[in-house]
Amino acid sequence: MSMTATTSLNTARQSYQQHGLISLWGRLRYREPGAYEAWLHERDMTIITATLMRLSERQLNRLGLSRKTLAIDVEDLALRAEREAAIGREVLELVRDNSSENHAIAAE
Repeated sequence: MSMTATTSLNTARQSYQQHGLISLWGRLRYREPGAYEAWLHERDMTIITATLMRLSERQLNRLGLSRKTLAIDVEDLALRAEREAAIGREVLELVRDNSSENHAIAAE
């Protein structure tokens, strides 16, 4: 067996052990990284929406959601979370850069 085939087999085994059969199937079916990530995102959004559909309308209203627009609301929540994470990363980067500048000034 070639080194590449062995590495592929080990990666598939590790994926199966960590994430189960569905993850292994997704990785094999969508070998391109972008396609797999898109499939994973779609699967996660479907699972989240299905889980929230189990709540009553009253419970959804407490969360600021509605059964009529739940799929759209879940996508909006995911986009908001991505934007906030990006802002958080930028703030941490600015603080890190500012901190290193302050240390350089103090050293002078």
